[in-house]
Amino acid sequence: MSGMTSPSYNQDFLVDTIGLTLEFLSDIILDIQTIGEFSPEREFFWNRKISKLTQDIGQFVELTTLLSKTIMSRKQQTIPGIKESHIHLLFILKAMNQAQTKQDLVALEELIKYELKDNLTQWKIDLIPQTKKLLNT
Repeated sequence: MSGMTSPSYNQDFLVDTIGLTLEFLSDIILDIQTIGEFSPEREFFWNRKISKLTQDIGQFVELTTLLSKTIMSRKQQTIPGIKESHIHLLFILKAMNQAQTKQDLVALEELIKYELKDNLTQWKIDLIPQTKKLLNT
């Protein structure tokens, strides 16, 4: 069976990938909640935590882009809101990088606590379940 995969295997792989994506997203949201524990006065730890968060968000965007493209090509349907949410996430990342470069910790904290958390919550309660539902139809 080398070089060939069954439709059932592909379906199971995608379902597992969606589950892992949801777990990864939950970990990112937990990291956002713990960022408040790292005071900006402890700049080294603050910067490391922000850098890891930025890296994780980038990986999340890549993962969900590939996942949604794969599912959309199989089902010949688009998932409403995914493209817009990816664009918004990338704008948030850009603003976070600018705030970190300018050392505007207040703006950075606001972006993380409100903009980023709201966007990721939308993924958790709406976009990932939509993706899973579309896959199972």
